[in-house]
Amino acid sequence: MRRFIPSDRQQFSYSTHRGGLRTRITIQLAALVLAISMSLGTGATWAQSAPELRSDHPDKYVVQKGDTLWDIASRFLKDPWRWPLIWQNNPDIENPHMIFPGDLLVVTGLEEIKVVRLKPKVRRSPLDLGIPAIPPNVIEPFLTSPLIIQPGELDETGYVLQGVNDQIVLGKFSQLYARNVGDLEAKRYRLVRIGETLHHPETGEMLGIEARHRGDARMLRADEDISKLVVTESNADIIPGDLVLPSSDSGPLPYFEPRAPEQEVEGWILYSPKGVSEVGRLDVVIISGGEREGLEPGHVLRIMAFRAGRTDHVTGDAVVLPEESVGLMMVFKVFEKMSFALILRARAQVGIGWRYINP
Repeated sequence: MRRFIPSDRQQFSYSTHRGGLRTRITIQLAALVLAISMSLGTGATWAQSAPELRSDHPDKYVVQKGDTLWDIASRFLKDPWRWPLIWQNNPDIENPHMIFPGDLLVVTGLEEIKVVRLKPKVRRSPLDLGIPAIPPNVIEPFLTSPLIIQPGELDETGYVLQGVNDQIVLGKFSQLYARNVGDLEAKRYRLVRIGETLHHPETGEMLGIEARHRGDARMLRADEDISKLVVTESNADIIPGDLVLPSSDSGPLPYFEPRAPEQEVEGWILYSPKGVSEVGRLDVVIISGGEREGLEPGHVLRIMAFRAGRTDHVTGDAVVLPEESVGLMMVFKVFEKMSFALILRARAQVGIGWRYINP
């Protein structure tokens, strides 16, 4: 079958084969002091040695509302993704995610860090008030529905037919007809447009198609052929051919345990959902490598800068500069051949097309 699918760059025909708030009681013991001995030897790998303190770490820090675990760990540790090791060495703390505003962190000496929690008390708080690992507002839009599509999946995906009143361009509160909506019982739907087709930079293998978020909708009348929906949110125009994807309700942010991949990995930054050529801290990027390559949510990757096309001003020759480490990113959503990652540290703008390796 052939059907019209709009693209941000062009319009074309694409041929495919269709195939409440929960609470938790957190009991804090009086003056609970957790001592962690920290080996600072340089001969061991990161997985074998203890986290190393920064030379300029603060002596103490009170957790503030709005902090993330990454921000806090960056104040104390050279490698902030290794903060779970501090808690893993202490059986009294089961989950390194359960840190709250008001908790006091204290460092004593060069080889010891203590986490002190003051005042015995029973704390009743929503689960989502714990300090998150990374900024939740940045990645939440990427968690609720797929944003990478395989070509064979296109014919299994519902699409916008037209507005109820024959409109072609739709926005917030517009009612529309959609065909072949797969999950008729979903509470929400994400309206997306086909974006870039992404390929492996070395092999040329087609890895997937990016889907660009245009808005959200909810079902008004479900039907196996033509359903009726209303647009509840819109961040760009919506037109016939845009895809309709079931979207799960946004619950508590998943807990990400930052860690290095268990095996050697290597890949490339393929694309920015913003459509720009350079990105920075707290930007989301699409990278090569996914489940097939063993990547998992929480894997921390080192970004390597690649600068070609430079000129030797003495000889006039074209030169390629050596790669340099410029930052870190963490994988938070994995597909078969690609993944989404969040840049957590960058000492310069990060270029699309740069490589990543183990941290």
